[in-house]
Amino acid sequence: MNRKFLLISVLLTTAVLFLVACGGAEPTAEPVTVEPTQEIPATFTPIPEPTALTEPLFGLATVESVQILTLESFPVQINVQVRGVLPNGCTEIDNIITQTDGSHFDIAITTVQQPDTICTDAVVPFEEMVPLEVEDLDAGTYTVTVNGVQGSFTLDVDNRMPAEAVAAAAINGIVWHDLCAPPGEDGEASEGCITTADGGFEANGLLDSGEPGIGGVTVSLGEGECPSSGVATTVTENDGSYSFTELAAGDYCVSIDTLGDSNQAILIPGGWTFPESGIPETAVTLTEGEASDPVDFGWDYEFLPLPAGTNSCENNTFEYVQDLNIPDNTTFTPGAEFTKMWELRNNSECVWTTEYSIVFVGGDQMSAPESVPLERPVAPGETIDIAIDMIAPAFRQESYRGNWQMADPAGEPFGINGVIEDAFWLQIQVRETAEPQATAVPNSAVIGGVVWDDFCNNATGGSGCAEYPENSGIYVANGTLSGNEARLQGITMSLSGGVCTPGNFPQASTVIQTAVTDEFGNYIFDSLPAGSYCVFMDALSSDNVNFLIPGNWTWPAIGVGQQTVVLIEGEEALDIDFGWDYQ
Repeated sequence: MNRKFLLISVLLTTAVLFLVACGGAEPTAEPVTVEPTQEIPATFTPIPEPTALTEPLFGLATVESVQILTLESFPVQINVQVRGVLPNGCTEIDNIITQTDGSHFDIAITTVQQPDTICTDAVVPFEEMVPLEVEDLDAGTYTVTVNGVQGSFTLDVDNRMPAEAVAAAAINGIVWHDLCAPPGEDGEASEGCITTADGGFEANGLLDSGEPGIGGVTVSLGEGECPSSGVATTVTENDGSYSFTELAAGDYCVSIDTLGDSNQAILIPGGWTFPESGIPETAVTLTEGEASDPVDFGWDYEFLPLPAGTNSCENNTFEYVQDLNIPDNTTFTPGAEFTKMWELRNNSECVWTTEYSIVFVGGDQMSAPESVPLERPVAPGETIDIAIDMIAPAFRQESYRGNWQMADPAGEPFGINGVIEDAFWLQIQVRETAEPQATAVPNSAVIGGVVWDDFCNNATGGSGCAEYPENSGIYVANGTLSGNEARLQGITMSLSGGVCTPGNFPQASTVIQTAVTDEFGNYIFDSLPAGSYCVFMDALSSDNVNFLIPGNWTWPAIGVGQQTVVLIEGEEALDIDFGWDYQ
């Protein structure tokens, strides 16, 4: 039926009804049948197939509501009920990260969609219950933000149980010199030595009567199993004793970092003999109020005590090992102050006592003293670092050279390898226009670098991309910083002491500095002492997750977000860069 006929039928029906309403007999109404109009099909546009994933797709969940639930208990317990939606049936909750900053809780809920899964397009609702760590919080109002949606709660009173008097526990012990003098002229090792598997000698690991303590050694305390540190440190007294007091019951690890700045100068060269050969750590379990059994550490110096019969010597000699700083022909301005350092080895059978010295024997003295006594004894075969303060001459452009040798207790010089004519020296240039030369000062090393957006069109490859794995057809950014790639601002970088552990970021308790990248993507950690460090960029931390996810590291390696850096005093390592490929 066409539209014109349908309209006429409606008008006629209306007229009949009008006449009936005005009077006359009411006829039986005939039903009116209206045929539906034919629907015109709309133009069909096919929905494009989504690009198949080749690696997990990470993101942030869409949060619609946040409700704070307070449990009736004391201390109060707080849960956050989070409701929201996931974009499809393949996406799952991946991680829930909670961070506290004063009176604010920041919660990030991340998602992941695995590749090669069949998905429904409809959104999927979700609900998560997130407990908050609120025990021991002070009374007050606290805010909670979950993926940008905010709520709050109020604690009317301090959320902690009244403190009970608890008897404190303690750990104490001694670090001692485990004596073993190597064989002297009679071929016999001293008492306190044991024979090793290779026929050598080492100390026996027993604290024997008369063995002295070692003062000034830094001892560390950590919680839980060994290795662990970070709870406290202490320094041994002159007799080698140390203690940690006011400790709660629990498991602890007592350890000594042999190569730490302060300990290295005291202990090296040598090795540990107790509690186990070569292992300077002990696990301790304390009960309430307990004082532990002594936690001792035995150290065997490589060259001490000195072998019998080595203190008298007729043929003094030494070996020049290397310059430690200021290469020859370095240029100074007139009057510049500096410290020159050399490494020498005692290659004689004589023991160099503190009555031995370094002496000036000719050339340009450069305001240095005539003689510099040794700061410690040096056994046969041992090396020692020599440091002498000097001042560049206050004259015009010239070359200056000063010659130095060792001298015995009588002040008689002796030369390199016993040749009296051979000396070690320093030669410098002096010019008015020279760049100032500064001796590195402690705690002056620096670590820095740049964080950049390592761009790659992952779907098609092309410039800036690399196929990974090889022949897989999957493309990632190539890990190379090019001039047109953007630098990333606002990324939080972290610095921890010690070397990085593959596959795991350092614990938060070991972080000693953090830095945020500036508008050029640069970060810097300064005022660092010499030592080993781990620089890392945690993409899933609450500081970084909103900036970086989804994506992955491409430099220093694919999937690797940390680098180990070893610094010498005053070194500037400014190329510790990180590349990030957004997914």
